[in-house]
Amino acid sequence: MNIPESAPETKPSLLAAILLWAIEIIRELGSWPRTATEAIALVGAGRSQAYETLARIKEFAGELHRQPGRPEAEPAPEATIAVMQRVRDFLLAHPGAAKHAGPRSRYSDTFRRFVLDLASPQGPGHGLTREQFADAVGIPPGTLDDWLREPPPASAPEAPPPPDVPTIRQVHVSVILSEWPNWHGTFLDFCRSLREQHRVPYGATFIGSVLDAAGLRQRRPPRQPEAPWSSGAFRLLFPGFQWIGDGTTLAIRLDDQSYVFNAEGVIDAASNGLVAFDVTDTEDEQAVVEAFQHGVETAGAPPLAVTLDNRPSNLTATVEAAIAPAELLASTPARGQSKAPIEGNFGLFQQTAPPLVVSGANQRELARSILQLVLTTYAWARNGKPRKRLGGRSPRDAYRDDRPTPEQIDEAKEYIIELQRRQELIRRTREARLDPVRLALLDQGLHDLDIPDPDRRTARSLAFFTVDAIIYGLATFAAKREAGTLPDGAEPRSYLGGIIRNRQIQVELELTAKHLLEQRLRLADLTLAPLAGEADRIRETNPAIDVPREFVDQALQAGPLIDFRFWTAAAASSLAQLPQPIAQALFAGLTRRVVASFHTDPQRRADLIDAIAGAVTATA
Repeated sequence: MNIPESAPETKPSLLAAILLWAIEIIRELGSWPRTATEAIALVGAGRSQAYETLARIKEFAGELHRQPGRPEAEPAPEATIAVMQRVRDFLLAHPGAAKHAGPRSRYSDTFRRFVLDLASPQGPGHGLTREQFADAVGIPPGTLDDWLREPPPASAPEAPPPPDVPTIRQVHVSVILSEWPNWHGTFLDFCRSLREQHRVPYGATFIGSVLDAAGLRQRRPPRQPEAPWSSGAFRLLFPGFQWIGDGTTLAIRLDDQSYVFNAEGVIDAASNGLVAFDVTDTEDEQAVVEAFQHGVETAGAPPLAVTLDNRPSNLTATVEAAIAPAELLASTPARGQSKAPIEGNFGLFQQTAPPLVVSGANQRELARSILQLVLTTYAWARNGKPRKRLGGRSPRDAYRDDRPTPEQIDEAKEYIIELQRRQELIRRTREARLDPVRLALLDQGLHDLDIPDPDRRTARSLAFFTVDAIIYGLATFAAKREAGTLPDGAEPRSYLGGIIRNRQIQVELELTAKHLLEQRLRLADLTLAPLAGEADRIRETNPAIDVPREFVDQALQAGPLIDFRFWTAAAASSLAQLPQPIAQALFAGLTRRVVASFHTDPQRRADLIDAIAGAVTATA
């Protein structure tokens, strides 16, 4: 076989590889050609094409053996240079916007939004690969991926131009005087509301002086008398007829460590005697059972009925079984008067007891036993104090000496039956008004969270809240449980109810604030005139496609809450006015800007994303 002479730079390994390949071909063909003509004829190729292919093989043979080491870097594309120049100019104009400190780096929210602009379809870095762009802006690829990651998946009216009115200070005074008569909270909360909701930039002293001068509020308002206990909440038939139980939180200081316990107290309504005090970690059904058992030990016999508040842990099957044959009665919801004896004694104890401070190197159980001793001593002391209502006898003597007649016992039993009948009627009426969808949602949610609710008492009590609040509460509880961030000792049903209740309040306040903002804009509120003027300037100096981004940035940088709501509404309105495909294309970039603004309150970021998402949905 005639092989042309190889070029001098051809490596022996390449020649060997060609010969090995030739051997494989000859074996497959079953014949050994002796000349170039025989070789070409053996495979059925054209002579000219065969020699052209051989020339190309020899031409590229040198590239099969590159020199050791990395190849020379390709020159940076023009887009990379443009990005680097923009980053340089930005950092010169914003000192401290980006800083490397050892393994950690710090970036300002403004810098993050600037980088997102560079990577946007209109930015100079849009055509670069992710690695090229990360190298150009000097940000680790992983960090850049977090910034660029796609986020999970009622427009406000424009403010009219501000009219010619008196000075802004006079307007602020007018706002103070008009808002105070409708306010029902504390004075300090009123001042905070003026700053956040009405842009009134004055402190409590100035606001108080305005109200005082107008005769709307005194500097030191007279102390309101305490409301008397309501009559008829319970009956004082005879000792041992009705016990009332409740819990309160007490703290004891041991050296430099404070411990918090629940003190579960039980009092006899007729004799006003404290029959039990039990110290536990939390206010749960076990605390109720232990306190009741201690009361039985103190009194010698159980009562006919026990009244507890509507806390879910109090009204369970376990508690009912533990206090039997005594009947379990629920107190009137949201009325402390129905537990006046025990509530009053808790208040008296906290007024008269000395500071619970213990010195010495002791442990938690020692602190518990000391608190138990203090409470027991207090109960002994008060039970032995004579009472005018008891004819000069002490609660201890009245409970020990009085013996109810059979007629009194029969009357008490009839009263218990009547109370149970009323409670059952209330329960049926309330349940008939409940939404079956919410009940089913709570039944399934409580089951998934392993929160027992055999009699649906918890589901019925929470079904009065909105579906959104219920879903939010169930999801938040599940997330906290999975993350291990549930408070130690938290009673699951009460904690879940607190989350749902707080979410309901938050939603109602947000809706109220939204409607108030819309009405104030319609009325050309002078306090919002600067915001409306700035919004008009942004609309006039920017293309319509850039206006939502400018409004989003304003919302992220807003100070007062009313400013944030104004710019959020403006961003949603401007986005809703764009064609639906354009609005959808802008949404991902706007959401990334919000997510990357780590210095903005998380709740504000969530509200802003929700607002612009609603605007995009509305355009569909």
